[in-house]
Amino acid sequence: MFATRNFAPRELQLIEAALAAEFAGRIADRGFATGISLADACAIAERAENRAQQMSVPVCIAIADAEGRSILFHRMEGSLPASTKLAGAKAWTSAAYRMGTDELGRLAQPGGMLFGVGHSGSGAGNGSGEGQVVLFGGGIPCRAHGAVIGAIGISGGTVAEDMEIARYAIDGFPERRGTVPEEGRGL
Repeated sequence: MFATRNFAPRELQLIEAALAAEFAGRIADRGFATGISLADACAIAERAENRAQQMSVPVCIAIADAEGRSILFHRMEGSLPASTKLAGAKAWTSAAYRMGTDELGRLAQPGGMLFGVGHSGSGAGNGSGEGQVVLFGGGIPCRAHGAVIGAIGISGGTVAEDMEIARYAIDGFPERRGTVPEEGRGL
């Protein structure tokens, strides 16, 4: 038979704090994904902007968390006005569906497993592109240890250019995690 005990509120707070600290330590020790920080988003956006400049393609860059909420938005001078909303929508779509927007577009074609997803009434947005499904390339999820921890959306070039910039920006991200942009080279 199990004995039961009533804990005082202060004892419960201490137990809760100890468990939270232990659990957080185990998560950190195992390197589990914890999301994209603002510093991470800045580093990813800097890589995207550098690649876009190399290609002479002015773009809009959106970084979202794992739920698709905006962390960072950057508009390069000369980018298309329509790209401001599209970049955010690409990041949201990629985070929400846990796949690249190009892949989702293929699956949403007639006869595809996700046919109709772009017309399912999920287009209610808040002006940042969140909630609007995009079915062409430029949105890519960021992963760490197999988990989606966020996404990038690039808009302003051709679909192929947007995809190249997005891939370049997140290439090797988990290994570079926590780095900050070099002095004088930030956004």
